[in-house]
Amino acid sequence: MAKRVFNVFLVAVVTIGFIINTWVIQKALAASTKPIIVGCPVPRGSAYGQNGERGLVLAAEEINAEGGVHLKGKQRPLKLEIIDTRDEEPGVPTSEVLLALEKLILQKKVDVIVGGPCMSECGIASMDIYAKYKIVNITSIGCYTPTWDKEKFASNPKKYRYSFRASGSVSWYIKEGSDFLHQIKDTFGFNKMFIMIEDSLMCRKAAEMLEKLSIKDGWEIVGHDKHPIASTDFSVALNKCKKSGAQILFLWAYAPETSILLRQWHDMKIPALPIGFIGAAEDPGFWKAANGKCAYTVVALSEAGNVLSDATPWIKEFWGAYQNRWGVPPRSTGCVSAYESLYILKDAIERANSLDDKELIKALEETNFKGVRGTIRFDNNHQIIYGYNPAQSALGNWIQWQNKVRIGVWPPAAATTKIIIPPWLK
Repeated sequence: MAKRVFNVFLVAVVTIGFIINTWVIQKALAASTKPIIVGCPVPRGSAYGQNGERGLVLAAEEINAEGGVHLKGKQRPLKLEIIDTRDEEPGVPTSEVLLALEKLILQKKVDVIVGGPCMSECGIASMDIYAKYKIVNITSIGCYTPTWDKEKFASNPKKYRYSFRASGSVSWYIKEGSDFLHQIKDTFGFNKMFIMIEDSLMCRKAAEMLEKLSIKDGWEIVGHDKHPIASTDFSVALNKCKKSGAQILFLWAYAPETSILLRQWHDMKIPALPIGFIGAAEDPGFWKAANGKCAYTVVALSEAGNVLSDATPWIKEFWGAYQNRWGVPPRSTGCVSAYESLYILKDAIERANSLDDKELIKALEETNFKGVRGTIRFDNNHQIIYGYNPAQSALGNWIQWQNKVRIGVWPPAAATTKIIIPPWLK
């Protein structure tokens, strides 16, 4: 009897010991795999927001599959906390977007923030939220206004030191577009341009900057047109372009109705090459949407890597991984920059060996990372540096629609073919 009681007691002790030991192991394991929580503000209702979210998810999956982020001797996975900021939807006030950011910070307890907001007004306002809560962040989808770095950040670098921008800037894209137009002028002998834009503040300001640079470069601006967003008939403006003698039709418009514009351009045989920032024409499915009448159109995709090239070793790997994961090729704004930003963050955390804001900011400022777009570095205003040499800077991406697909034509390091001129343009 005593022996049986002893055996029961022994089993109980062993069982309790096993439970305690398992609990200790599980706690230790949980501690060793505590995720790094990355807040991801994304306007899910917009194409650019969807681009960015897909890039972020793909990068997080890849990083975690490789063991996560090495921090203080442990491998820690990334956990994305994605929130819909709705900042590209009509009528959504900036205050609601900022509340979404505060929810990430106060409720989700994020360690860092990577992603949007995309709208420039919201991106500018978010910098004060990040400064208030001392949250390191990397803007990587849209928010292209020069105000971000040249005015807001520059006005108080100490206050806004938590913010970095890995997406582009209109300042660079205007220069890039002007340089591209210069090459076209020299190659084909063109010298007359018609400028056609959507009636929005960003499009108006950007077109003004481009016009000034173009006139300095010897272009004659032979006409202008400004149409309301969501216009569906562009025939009057296109006739003006035709009569003006322009060889270049420079467009700055993001509404989906640009597919109508290009179909009318094709049917009317307007003798001017369409080129510019054309939102709908960025999409890989645009050929079908435009019934092939987008042929010859030249479009800015913002980021090298959205079409295949040998500009950097990572482009083909990224392009294939994106295609396999999402069933479509990378589109444009956000696909590459958002994807890259998590790798930039991983690189900075591992070099800092810390999530402390001071150490992480210092590491990000010292970034010299070989990414998809080229070499990722930040300037004194925490803006990513764009240029034409992928060994020193990030690359942009201009394509032309040829034979149903988008093919890189600028900058030279990312170009895989030459521009083709429409047969009706002499």
